[in-house]
Amino acid sequence: METPEVLNEVTSGLGPELTRWTARVAAGCWVFWLLMVVAGVSGRSRRVVWTAGLVAHLAHVFCAFHFIHHWSHAEAVLHTARLTEGVTGWGFGQGVWINYVFTLAWLTDVVWWWSRPVEMVRSRGWSVGLHWVFAFLFFNATVVFGPWGWKPIGAGVVILLGVAWKLRRKETATGSPTDEIPSSG
Repeated sequence: METPEVLNEVTSGLGPELTRWTARVAAGCWVFWLLMVVAGVSGRSRRVVWTAGLVAHLAHVFCAFHFIHHWSHAEAVLHTARLTEGVTGWGFGQGVWINYVFTLAWLTDVVWWWSRPVEMVRSRGWSVGLHWVFAFLFFNATVVFGPWGWKPIGAGVVILLGVAWKLRRKETATGSPTDEIPSSG
């Protein structure tokens, strides 16, 4: 066997795991970032975690296209349709476009944040919209489409974030000097 064939054999087995774990790291960074906001951690630390999440997400996209979809948009749509049909009975693959838009939005957000002072806060509409899409994708990836072991973890994280967000809003309403949540800034 030639070296490239050995390398392909090794990475093909690792590919799906790398794809899963890069997604988990990206989601973990998002959850950690939200908890940092709720805890009132400085913007500089949050920006680093936010950027690390994007890097992990871009690694996930790379791994998914390299190891699973073989650099084919059509294969990505077909794969998404198969997964969706397996769960919902409806073979809809166009949801992959939500992932493309999400990736572009996160990249735009990170570039925006690094090009401005760390304390500068984004518009509330942008932040809320971005984090609702995050929550939607996270919930679907863990609770709806995820393996059984991840369903309670995903549901628990969503509940935890909801409670933390509610407590933060209550704290903000009572006049505590805090940022509004969910703001990326």
